Amino acid sequence: MTGNPLLTGLALVIGLVALAWFAFLNSWWRLLGPALAVPLILLVGLDQRPDILIADSTQAVALRTETGMGLITGRTGSFATEVWSEHYQEPIAAKAEGMLCDSLGCIATTDRFSVAVIRNGAAFAEDCGRNDLVIARIRAPVTCKGSQVIDADALAAGGVHWLRWNAGAGRFDIRPAIPNLTRPWRVVPR
Repeated sequence: MTGNPLLTGLALVIGLVALAWFAFLNSWWRLLGPALAVPLILLVGLDQRPDILIADSTQAVALRTETGMGLITGRTGSFATEVWSEHYQEPIAAKAEGMLCDSLGCIATTDRFSVAVIRNGAAFAEDCGRNDLVIARIRAPVTCKGSQVIDADALAAGGVHWLRWNAGAGRFDIRPAIPNLTRPWRVVPR
């Protein structure tokens, strides 16, 4: 990896507390806040890079393989892929490694997990339960079980999705860009 480390929101809070500590104390104790902030940020403030990124408005789905990030669907040069490439400080290839596509969708397999991106509703019967993750731009049927599913409803409610494979649990940790729909300024999708 190149570039700067990724920081969580907790790192910002730690930095602000250390800055306030430094600004409001007059004695030599003021140096203690920033001195403790650095190891604390290194301990709990660093974020991981995603294994999968799913755009809500474009068709882009990026997958991390052994050789780096590549697209399962979508195109390079789009707004979403450019932002991801810039934020995670790595190029995103036009095609992910280990991917097979047909008229119904695409399946990408890594040494840890498999992902199905469904283009046509007829693919649900075959792909649900066989893959660790099913991504669809249409609403998934309730019969789609055995896989984690991100469909049109999840994308409309949560926006861009960040996914990291959790080997211990055997499933993905999912972070939507919009985690809380109950905020008063948030328009709830219908």
